[in-house]
Amino acid sequence: MLHKPDKALNPVAIVAAVDEDGFPCTAPFGSLRAITPQLLRLTSWHGHDTYANLCRDGRVMVAVLAPPDISVSIRGRAQVAKRCLDTDETHAAVDIDIEEVKNDMARRLVIESGMTISVKEGFAGWFDSVLGEIEGMQ
Repeated sequence: MLHKPDKALNPVAIVAAVDEDGFPCTAPFGSLRAITPQLLRLTSWHGHDTYANLCRDGRVMVAVLAPPDISVSIRGRAQVAKRCLDTDETHAAVDIDIEEVKNDMARRLVIESGMTISVKEGFAGWFDSVLGEIEGMQ
């Protein structure tokens, strides 16, 4: 589900990080990628609160919903893998080392729709470049 070919958009993942006061803060990300079964990677703008929170306190939870029956929570530790991307120096690559994946799907329910995103007109090339870079990092 989080490993798409040809830089296709993934379902939106809700990333929760811990703020300066110790509270969980959430934000949607469409760039989350499964690099290996134990490693996720996303790209984030340096000015994003979530980026600052992940840099300060690496604890992270990721929630993903996808029809018809995927509802998972992923707990892990985040660290900056690349502070400035070659394709956009204002964005970083953040790795999430997976510690636990929990199936949150209720047996008697079906997910009929998930959150989806699209890229604004004029930004498709930028998005492809950024995704290509984070997917190709070793």
